[in-house]
Amino acid sequence: MSKPIALAIDFKKFTPSVLTTGEFLLKNIYPSSKAILFHVIEQFFTPPAYLLPYLNIEKERLEKALNELMAPISKKGFRVEKAVLLGEFWTALRNFVELLNPELIILGYEPHLIKIPTAEKILERLEISFLVVKENPLKKLNKILCPFDFSEKALSALKKAFYYAEKTQAELIVLYVINPLESPDKTCNLQYVTEREKEIKENWKNLLNTIKPPDINFRFETVCGNRLDEIMQKVEQESIDLIIAGRRGKILQTGIGSVSKALIKTSKIPVLLVN
Repeated sequence: MSKPIALAIDFKKFTPSVLTTGEFLLKNIYPSSKAILFHVIEQFFTPPAYLLPYLNIEKERLEKALNELMAPISKKGFRVEKAVLLGEFWTALRNFVELLNPELIILGYEPHLIKIPTAEKILERLEISFLVVKENPLKKLNKILCPFDFSEKALSALKKAFYYAEKTQAELIVLYVINPLESPDKTCNLQYVTEREKEIKENWKNLLNTIKPPDINFRFETVCGNRLDEIMQKVEQESIDLIIAGRRGKILQTGIGSVSKALIKTSKIPVLLVN
């Protein structure tokens, strides 16, 4: 049985993008899956008994609002359900995700200059794949960019990118960014880059012999520079529709890595962070 996809609904700025992206995935990537629209009532403590009647009224109101969002999706023939989560925020959310075991969660994300947004805390705390969207939802998929560093999570992201490209016939670009800070003089000098490229391409060749990619249009590129800058430059140059990256690189054991975090803050296009 196909895993469901979960759509985090907060009824705020990016809810339309979350819904549009969910429909795209149901139609083009996960046609056998169902969508679960869910909303968590933001309580960071266990509510006392005297508040429960009021919370139940709020729950009914939210369920009605979710029904209105579900109706257009259901009319298109997709399977869709809803859930309103009550209780202490993190406990309710973790229990929901553990029970549902979704393929991914689609989450609207708006960076904040001062405080850490709740969406970012969710991304950090839940060890699951997230498709992060802003103003621009995923409505087409002609080109995919997969930043790659041979880490465990990057390999998972690569396999997911192969799958998405196969399902949509999208072109896939796999990008390895060489870090100049690892060179003796901390620059992208020709000798260092040439040696690293030779090593990286040999590792890539060996990897392809192991994972056997599907019959899709993809290419592997290397470039030297700041990882975030080079990724975003490639997005602009190639008119990328979706970035698929690992949640973190080789150092962290939990949470999301610095480059992945910078991507979701900077990117205007959807970013799929693969667990």
